Amino acid sequence: MNSEGRNIISSHSDVWLKIKKGDQTELGKIFHEYYNELFYYGVKIIPDQEKVKDTIQNLFITIAESSQRLGDVKNIKAHLLISLRRKLLKNPKKKLTINSEEIKDSEFVFSPEDFMIHQESSANLSKQLAMCFEQLSSRQREAIMLRFYHGLKMDEIASILDMSIQASRNLLFRALKKIREIIPDETIENWNDVEVFLFAIFSRSKK
Repeated sequence: MNSEGRNIISSHSDVWLKIKKGDQTELGKIFHEYYNELFYYGVKIIPDQEKVKDTIQNLFITIAESSQRLGDVKNIKAHLLISLRRKLLKNPKKKLTINSEEIKDSEFVFSPEDFMIHQESSANLSKQLAMCFEQLSSRQREAIMLRFYHGLKMDEIASILDMSIQASRNLLFRALKKIREIIPDETIENWNDVEVFLFAIFSRSKK
């Protein structure tokens, strides 16, 4: 969907209310608007593309079938991300959701392709970033992704990670500190702020 479509969705504060009333058209817009982000997030949790696709489909079917019982939602994207996360980490045998602490370090792995940016030094920088992220814990990688790829606020990240806002801030701070230590100054060039740098990198990687 084009940027105009995204603006239309994000500017309508009553979208979720319409969905709660059973508006399938609005739900369809939400599906197309956020599908790619949900899929990208999902395969970082479980590297099984078919399972992630099926889980996203089931998530929207559940929303459609239980529309009248839905609660209020402030941020639709954050709500969808946390719902997808819970579904993917749910153990169908125990009927329990895996705790965030149980996510393995083999998850939320980033490859150089995740950081492909359109400039002469793209390949080298992409490899450096991927190697840098290997030194972060899975929780730190997830926090980085939620903040800089999905653009979520700290309270939304805290909700998804099932942590306090302060604990989430500390987690993200430690991750950024490690990135600052690993990525050499000459690589970042004129980027003095690593947060601005990461927003730019992830923004370009989404194109």
